[in-house]
Amino acid sequence: MKARCLFGLLALTPLIASAWDAAGHMLVGQIAWEQTEPAAREKVEALVATLENTYNERQPYNFVTAGCWMDDMRSKKAYAWSKWHYVTIPFTPSGSPCPIPAEGPHVVWAIHESLKILRNPSAPAAEAAQALGMLIHFIGDLHQPLHATDRGDRGGNGFLIAGVPFTDLWPGTVANLHAFWDKAFRFDRGEGRIVESWASPALPDRPKKSGEGIIAEQARKIIAAFPVESLPQLNEVLTAEGWTRESHTIGCLAGYPVGPQPTNAEVVTLTPDFAHHAGQIAQLRVALAGYRLARLLNRTFAPDAVATPK
Repeated sequence: MKARCLFGLLALTPLIASAWDAAGHMLVGQIAWEQTEPAAREKVEALVATLENTYNERQPYNFVTAGCWMDDMRSKKAYAWSKWHYVTIPFTPSGSPCPIPAEGPHVVWAIHESLKILRNPSAPAAEAAQALGMLIHFIGDLHQPLHATDRGDRGGNGFLIAGVPFTDLWPGTVANLHAFWDKAFRFDRGEGRIVESWASPALPDRPKKSGEGIIAEQARKIIAAFPVESLPQLNEVLTAEGWTRESHTIGCLAGYPVGPQPTNAEVVTLTPDFAHHAGQIAQLRVALAGYRLARLLNRTFAPDAVATPK
């Protein structure tokens, strides 16, 4: 079952709707860090260091690990942000866009709400820090195709799969298509099977500062594969709505294996070719999320540097 390409590449737990695993969110953060002005880096680092770090082994968050904060907080009782990570847009066979729901909570709404706080000079520092942690995470979320595509299966959470060597599924989660896409940038084909190219660092091994470790190493490989100047998508105006339509189209055309939608009891074995194409698409989406996040952070925290010709 080959996935079609796009842009030339191309007990179920209903409350779990993560997008990219922790490694994916840190990749987005690292790519953004590489593109962010020094003044913006400094302000971001100072704010995210104040985020609650109970579930980060009480280690302060940095620019790169801040993308994990929203998912880390799922360990807290009465997590109130589950619906903020995705937007439900029906699947269409052609990938043609459907209306984005006007009312929140959903990820598009959440991005706008976060930006309102960050652009308010009177916002308390603690509120700004939380809004920043959300913005970093939600921009990553929105670029995972199944966070804007629903085929009656909760964005692939109800699409059971086999053939993927998962090593770090969420506790209580069975192998499903959404979980595969959360980690697709780390999967590829090899010797006739799906292989994991590298392992996500465990929580204690997260980078203690931006620019170090396997996350920085892998982020630079993605930057080399998808440099800014090669991506016409970056010429478009920065809007969460535009990124949503982009993700929805990819989710419809390449997010699912070719074939009829299975029932909830059926298990679909993913092919190595599907994993390869999905991995390439996922790396592109991670790159775009990082570049776009950097541009938003530069405009928000270092507008003078952005406006100055170089």
